[in-house]
Amino acid sequence: MELSLQKIAELVGGKVDGDGSLLVRDLAEIQHAGPGELSFLGNPKYVKFLATTRATAILVEENFKEPYPNLIRVPNVNFAYSRALAIFRPEASKSAPGIAPTAIIAPDAVLGKNVHIGAHVVIADKCVIGERVYILSNSVIGRETQIGDDTLIYPNVSVYHRCRIGKRVIIHSGAVVGSDGFGFVRVENSIEKIPQAGGVIICDDVEIGANTTVDRGTLGDTVIGKGTKIDNLVQIAHNVKIGEYCFLAGQSGVAGSTIIEDDVTIAGQVGIAGHLHIGAGAIIAAQAGVSKDIPTGAVVIGSPAQEKGKVWREMANIRSIPDIKEKIKQLELKASQEINRNKNA
Repeated sequence: MELSLQKIAELVGGKVDGDGSLLVRDLAEIQHAGPGELSFLGNPKYVKFLATTRATAILVEENFKEPYPNLIRVPNVNFAYSRALAIFRPEASKSAPGIAPTAIIAPDAVLGKNVHIGAHVVIADKCVIGERVYILSNSVIGRETQIGDDTLIYPNVSVYHRCRIGKRVIIHSGAVVGSDGFGFVRVENSIEKIPQAGGVIICDDVEIGANTTVDRGTLGDTVIGKGTKIDNLVQIAHNVKIGEYCFLAGQSGVAGSTIIEDDVTIAGQVGIAGHLHIGAGAIIAAQAGVSKDIPTGAVVIGSPAQEKGKVWREMANIRSIPDIKEKIKQLELKASQEINRNKNA
């Protein structure tokens, strides 16, 4: 497929700065792009490749200042490039709706229209599966679970009993939804398990990465809010409440009963203690250790996590210690010399 720069600009909501009649057949990274390919420039560190790239055109922000023969100026480069990817590199067509002969489906399970149930899938008693749901091979759906329309569950996913999954949810391979929360109590010389009798609610348009685990609540539900995106290898403990449109990056973990409000960004390898409150719009930097509540809109770093400006000031002070020590040394030397002069006077 080939499209003109003008047509691409119309499809991604941009404007051509150059020759709109030129044709593009594919996409490529700016450092590797050649003739007939469209690239993008969303990170300033890649501006250096403007001098060597051979891309026919580049997607850039509307106020981009550097010269290049053909640009498509857009309000949001990453979003525009994602739309271009969908045009030039559409996802492989899904398998046709149908039920594999090896699938095991309980007699009282309810399946919507045009579902795809892959090989060796198990759907337990009283499940309700919406329309156009794809459940791929070797996945297990526990009893009384509900799955909304247009949800995609990749191979080898385990969804335990009494979970509710919304519409257009994507769950990647190896994820576990509804496993028991880590609830135990010490009794004399033993450790006794606290029954985990709650559930999990995953709202519409959530995506859950590979090998991520979402524990069920002890009594109430663990909740993942609408539009939230969770990376691979993330742990969500029992009774956690995550708001709408949050990001949780890989290897982060949230301990039990913590509440995370809307639009929070949690970077990689962040650890959040239990029973905390993370305010809306907060940003938690990579490898931070959160041990207390975080206010709305705060940006925190470090372990224990603290407000970004405070940590940077402390780091600046620490870096100045060698200079301070040298100044003290010089002052001590000067004082010692002055004392000696006074003695000899």
